[in-house]
Order: sequence, then structure tokens, then C-alpha cells
Amino acid sequence: MTTPDEADTETMRAVGPARPRAAREPELVEEPAQRNGMGTPALVLGLLAAATCWTGWAGVVLGLPAVVAGYLGARRAFRNLATDGAASLGGLVAGLVGLVVGAVIVWPTLFGTGGFGDGLTLDQCMAQSTTAREMHMCKSQHLTEFNQRYPGAAE
Repeated sequence: MTTPDEADTETMRAVGPARPRAAREPELVEEPAQRNGMGTPALVLGLLAAATCWTGWAGVVLGLPAVVAGYLGARRAFRNLATDGAASLGGLVAGLVGLVVGAVIVWPTLFGTGGFGDGLTLDQCMAQSTTAREMHMCKSQHLTEFNQRYPGAAE
């Protein structure tokens, strides 16, 4: 039987004396540069889009870049590459509100859905129209019926 001191001596003979390890210096890892700059433009554009979305086109035109800048800024902040994540996220949300509301307002104009005289006959539409523009809208919506009734008037 060996004593604990003898076992340590035998182990040292088998392994050899402990060599001092070379002192490793920690590697200097350069952190990525903090690049802010998307948060403020996203927030400003988003707030402008949300404030002017009732006009239609302003909400769409300002909301689209606000959503893009907000998304890119929030993504950078999520990866710890930027510190303006709250402003980016706020701009993203406000820009999205402005974009959606503006698009809802602009949609009927772009695609001709909704408007004066929808669901009415030509006679009903003409009876409700008070301006030349509204009469023209009635004529456009019921063009075949108008041309049958008034041949040569559509020119």
C-alpha cells in the first residue's frame, strides 16, 4: 500500500515534472463598430406618415421608406450592432400604420373600386349627380347603357 504522498511522487515520475504553462495573452477581438443612423430617420418618416396618412399618397410615400429603415435598424439592434433599436421599432410601427391607412385610402382611386354611383342604375346615378364630374362618372360606369340610349353623345 502506498501513501498519498508516495502516489503523487509516482505520478510525477510517470508524467514528469509540471511544466509552467506559457502565459497566454487574451486575443484582442475587435468589436464591430456601432452603426446607428436608421432609428431617427425611421422614426421621423414614420411619424410623418402616420400624421399625413389621411391624405392617402403622403402616408404611402412616407410610410414605405419608414418601414424599410425601421426594419433594417431594428434588425441591426437585435444583433447588437446598433443601439437605436427603440427608435427603429417605433419608426417601423408608425410607418406601417401610415402605409396601411394611406393604401386603404388610395386603393379605390387606383383600382376604380368604390366611389360615386356604385350599385345604381344609370337613371339613379344621373338623378343623384350634381356636378359635371359626377355625371361623367355615371356615364363611365354605365357606358354601354349610355351609348345605347344616347348614340353619338359619348364622343
